[in-house]
Amino acid sequence: MTRRNFLALSALTTLAAGCGGGGGGTDTKASIVTGIVYDSLQADLQVEGATVTIGGASATTTERANASSSNQVGSFRITGALIGTTTATITVPGKTPQIFAFQPAVTAGANSELTFYLNIGQVRGRVLDETGKPVKSAFVVVNTSQGSLSGFSNTDGTFLIDLVPDGPAEISAGSGSKIALKSMAVAFGINEAGDLTLQVDPNPNPPAPLKTISGKVTSATDSSAIVNAPVFLLRSGIQLETINTDASGNYFFIVPAGSYTVQTIPGGYVSETKEATLVNPNNPITVNFNLTQR
Repeated sequence: MTRRNFLALSALTTLAAGCGGGGGGTDTKASIVTGIVYDSLQADLQVEGATVTIGGASATTTERANASSSNQVGSFRITGALIGTTTATITVPGKTPQIFAFQPAVTAGANSELTFYLNIGQVRGRVLDETGKPVKSAFVVVNTSQGSLSGFSNTDGTFLIDLVPDGPAEISAGSGSKIALKSMAVAFGINEAGDLTLQVDPNPNPPAPLKTISGKVTSATDSSAIVNAPVFLLRSGIQLETINTDASGNYFFIVPAGSYTVQTIPGGYVSETKEATLVNPNNPITVNFNLTQR
């Protein structure tokens, strides 16, 4: 299956409380939601003429004939989406609609630009402790036959792992010496993992994996951390892994020696790509990003 591969931005995406889709609320100021749609099965080609519906309001992605420097092919602009919405339905003429999650939820006024990739999955769920309370900052990993993708749970315990290829997958969540595991089949669009309840790890002190490529993503405006920024690791143009930055803007990958490309594309900032050559996994390298706002 061709995908850049299972790349995308996200800025993409995570959830609002409780893993629910949509949400309610009213506000006197209309919402404005913009974004762009790509097709992961078509070498990330922009999708023309697709209908994007968010919170009861819709728009059609720009076709090439109508594109301009300020109106990209595949882009959309929706006014009046319901405040609190966290899902989008994307319909390509003649094909089955696909539903995707995103975060943060729609607010009044202008929202951060969204990026959606069709024909790829998302896995969302919630991490709980033994008493049923949400666990913040649990490390969540989705292992597939094409690689691993990871992220962290939010304050309410919810998580959203984007760009997951379809097929069997194993989801694991960990916090301290406690873990949770679940197997599932991933399809295109949102896949619900449900609640992952942490239990004491029977082997709480395994050798810690070495973070071989790590760094921090910050804003060039004030050097503040860019939280939940998607960071992608590629080799020879093929995406191997993706991870979102934590509350301090940090990210890391655990990979063997080799030549890699590290890319980050958070919403509202100019994307940046850097080359990273790891000669010896015992000598980790640091790749930082200081991004300019759009």
